Amino acid sequence: MESLEKGDVVDENLNVYGVEGLKVADSSIVIKMVGANTYSTALLVKGKATEILLKELTGL
Repeated sequence: MESLEKGDVVDENLNVYGVEGLKVADSSIVIKMVGANTYSTALLVKGKATEILLKELTGL
């Protein structure tokens, strides 16, 4: 739980620490400021969340 000690709220699979079954997939999980439009960042988060959920739900 090193990341939790650093102040992170979610793990690499978007699971919220300390809350079973809850994931967060929005721009608030981005740690560093990005040099792009925030919409682009939100799309990247959405894409990663889709991959994670598909893998967890279907095993693909």
